[in-house]
Amino acid sequence: MEIITTKAGIEMLLRWGHFLGGITWIGLLYYFNFVQTEYMKEADAGAKSDVLRKLAPRALWWFRWGAMATFLTGIAIMGVRGGGMSIDIYVGALLGTLMFLNVWLVIWPNQKIVIASAEGVAAGGEPLPEAADALAAAGVASRSNAMFSVPMLFFMGASGHYPHGGFGLVAFLAVFAVVMVLEYNAVYKALARCPQCNRFKLPPAGILGPMASVPGVIGCGFGLTAVLFLILEVLT
Repeated sequence: MEIITTKAGIEMLLRWGHFLGGITWIGLLYYFNFVQTEYMKEADAGAKSDVLRKLAPRALWWFRWGAMATFLTGIAIMGVRGGGMSIDIYVGALLGTLMFLNVWLVIWPNQKIVIASAEGVAAGGEPLPEAADALAAAGVASRSNAMFSVPMLFFMGASGHYPHGGFGLVAFLAVFAVVMVLEYNAVYKALARCPQCNRFKLPPAGILGPMASVPGVIGCGFGLTAVLFLILEVLT
């Protein structure tokens, strides 16, 4: 019983849950981006409808709740450990938090529209007029999450095996600035569909660019990892 009555034991159980949730979440993120999306580019209309109505809802359930489990256990681990962690864990946590928010506030709400449209068409109706924009908004956020996952996993690992020292405000703010530019691109299409958000007349963004291809999004992930790593190397 010691494992659940000591601080170290509680942290170990939380890490176990964190790993299980993270593997589920990131595994499905890669499935969506590297397998299903590429398949849908080639599939016929009937197959696409079947995927959207029968497969995607099941996969998205595990996807979003895997993200929730990962996020909550991560917050709990940081609470148990308290201060004194390396800046790497904060960088990883920043990326993971943005990814979590993208899942619940952008990807899932827009995928619900896409699925509802596919269900309507299968029942003999017309596609929902907002479905195409919803698919585009979910797509940019999902590709961005795939890119973010590469440095997120690197810095989570680096916090224990190649730490850059304690929290440094200047270094973290520099990382934050780079990441938030990319996050703005990730959520712009969703913001543009929101009347309350669009009234601010945000400048154009929300592009896939090289992330449109599987090699491109993987390359962007490694490139972002290198940029953030160099920032920490120079500023910490």
